[in-house]
Amino acid sequence: MTVSSEAGAIGSVLRAARERMGLGLTQAADRLHVDVAVIESLETGRFASLGAPVFVRGHLRRYAELLGEPEAPLQAQYSALHEASIAPDLTNVPHLPAQPRNSRSSRVKLIVLAVILVIVVAVWWAMRMKVT
Repeated sequence: MTVSSEAGAIGSVLRAARERMGLGLTQAADRLHVDVAVIESLETGRFASLGAPVFVRGHLRRYAELLGEPEAPLQAQYSALHEASIAPDLTNVPHLPAQPRNSRSSRVKLIVLAVILVIVVAVWWAMRMKVT
């Protein structure tokens, strides 16, 4: 799985903050009461391995608090990254509402057309009879 540059940027900020604090991976994981794999996933930008976006946001929030990093920019970066990765749902395409068919008005139009046609044929036939 490839990690985008945006995801890597989030991880780099977290890794640098942890290293400034002098914490190892295990120490950070112990303080947050999570597996080391969670910290590694956050720092490498492999957010999909953490589960649903709600879990990623929670881990980002708690890890940022532990490291003394502002949470808002990290959350904003993650939200932009997550929204960009969502494929559009093409099965939910809006449709125009179906026009109700008024069978009575269609029937009236058809009858009027038939009457006009009968009149045209009658006039044509009558004119033809006068000529002969």
